[in-house]
Amino acid sequence: MKTDAIRNELIEWISGLKDKELLGSLLGIKKATQNADWAEDLSPEERRSIERGLEDLKHGRMITSKDFWSRHGR
Repeated sequence: MKTDAIRNELIEWISGLKDKELLGSLLGIKKATQNADWAEDLSPEERRSIERGLEDLKHGRMITSKDFWSRHGR
């Protein structure tokens, strides 16, 4: 698929979105691609969340992607 076709498909899809959370995530991706260091823009809560995730990983508290998605309807 050519770049223009991909762009147009995404624009059409985004234009019809009503999910505020998904739109917020997409906006975060947009901002992340525009900033040199996205980590500087993280809120204190986002930093704590990442740190908790790293601690979980360090202590083996994790599940596979397959297990995650099977629990969440995919």
